[in-house]
Amino acid sequence: MNEDNFNINTFNYFIDSEIMDIETFNLIYNFVALDNFRQGEYEGNMYVIRKVNVNHVQLEDEVATENTPKPTVHVYTKREFLRLLQLHRPNI
Repeated sequence: MNEDNFNINTFNYFIDSEIMDIETFNLIYNFVALDNFRQGEYEGNMYVIRKVNVNHVQLEDEVATENTPKPTVHVYTKREFLRLLQLHRPNI
Protein backbone atom coordinates (compact mmCIF):
# COMPACT_ATOMS: atom_id res chain seq x y z
CA MET A 1 0.00 0.00 0.00
CA ASN A 2 1.46 3.36 -0.92
CA GLU A 3 1.68 6.28 1.50
CA ASP A 4 -1.19 8.23 -0.11
CA ASN A 5 -3.60 5.30 0.30
CA PHE A 6 -2.38 4.81 3.87
CA ASN A 7 -3.07 8.48 4.66
CA ILE A 8 -6.54 8.27 3.06
CA ASN A 9 -7.40 5.14 5.06
CA THR A 10 -6.23 6.81 8.25
CA PHE A 11 -8.29 9.88 7.41
CA ASN A 12 -11.37 7.70 6.86
CA TYR A 13 -10.88 6.08 10.28
CA PHE A 14 -10.49 9.54 11.76
CA ILE A 15 -13.79 10.64 10.18
CA ASP A 16 -15.61 7.53 11.43
CA SER A 17 -14.44 7.98 15.01
CA GLU A 18 -14.47 11.78 15.37
CA ILE A 19 -17.11 13.42 13.16
CA MET A 20 -20.38 12.76 14.96
CA ASP A 21 -22.36 15.81 13.83
CA ILE A 22 -22.14 19.13 12.02
CA GLU A 23 -21.04 20.97 15.18
CA THR A 24 -18.00 18.73 15.62
CA PHE A 25 -17.24 19.03 11.93
CA ASN A 26 -17.37 22.84 12.17
CA LEU A 27 -15.15 22.93 15.27
CA ILE A 28 -12.47 20.83 13.58
CA TYR A 29 -12.78 22.61 10.24
CA ASN A 30 -12.52 26.07 11.79
CA PHE A 31 -9.61 25.06 14.01
CA VAL A 32 -7.62 23.96 10.96
CA ALA A 33 -8.84 26.67 8.57
CA LEU A 34 -8.32 29.76 10.71
CA ASP A 35 -4.84 31.24 10.47
CA ASN A 36 -5.34 32.84 13.91
CA PHE A 37 -4.65 29.36 15.32
CA ARG A 38 -1.04 29.03 14.19
CA GLN A 39 -0.29 26.15 16.55
CA GLY A 40 -2.27 24.00 18.91
CA GLU A 41 -4.11 20.74 19.37
CA TYR A 42 -7.64 19.47 19.05
CA GLU A 43 -8.08 16.30 21.08
CA GLY A 44 -10.81 14.00 19.86
CA ASN A 45 -11.95 10.55 20.93
CA MET A 46 -9.20 8.60 19.17
CA TYR A 47 -7.13 11.19 17.31
CA VAL A 48 -5.27 14.41 18.02
CA ILE A 49 -5.13 17.09 15.34
CA ARG A 50 -1.98 19.12 15.81
CA LYS A 51 -1.33 22.33 13.91
CA VAL A 52 2.41 22.42 13.38
CA ASN A 53 2.25 25.81 11.67
CA VAL A 54 -0.17 27.75 9.47
CA ASN A 55 0.27 25.34 6.54
CA HIS A 56 0.76 21.88 8.08
CA VAL A 57 -1.42 19.61 10.19
CA GLN A 58 -0.56 16.35 11.92
CA LEU A 59 -3.16 13.68 12.54
CA GLU A 60 -2.04 11.43 15.37
CA ASP A 61 -3.67 8.14 16.24
CA GLU A 62 -3.24 8.34 19.98
CA VAL A 63 -4.44 4.82 20.72
CA ALA A 64 -1.45 2.50 21.00
CA THR A 65 -2.01 -1.27 21.07
CA GLU A 66 0.21 -4.31 21.47
CA ASN A 67 0.80 -4.31 17.72
CA THR A 68 1.44 -0.56 17.54
CA PRO A 69 3.41 0.42 20.63
CA LYS A 70 3.64 4.08 19.67
CA PRO A 71 1.18 6.47 18.07
CA THR A 72 1.15 6.86 14.30
CA VAL A 73 1.44 10.41 12.96
CA HIS A 74 0.37 11.49 9.47
CA VAL A 75 1.23 14.92 8.09
CA TYR A 76 -1.08 16.82 5.74
CA THR A 77 -0.91 20.25 4.24
CA LYS A 78 -3.70 22.47 5.56
CA ARG A 79 -5.20 22.60 2.08
CA GLU A 80 -5.15 18.80 1.69
CA PHE A 81 -6.65 18.23 5.16
CA LEU A 82 -9.49 20.71 4.54
CA ARG A 83 -10.21 19.21 1.12
CA LEU A 84 -10.50 15.73 2.61
CA LEU A 85 -12.60 17.05 5.47
CA GLN A 86 -15.02 18.73 3.05
CA LEU A 87 -15.53 15.40 1.28
CA HIS A 88 -16.90 14.02 4.58
CA ARG A 89 -19.07 16.96 5.63
CA PRO A 90 -22.19 15.66 7.41
CA ASN A 91 -25.53 16.45 5.82
CA ILE A 92 -27.56 19.00 7.73
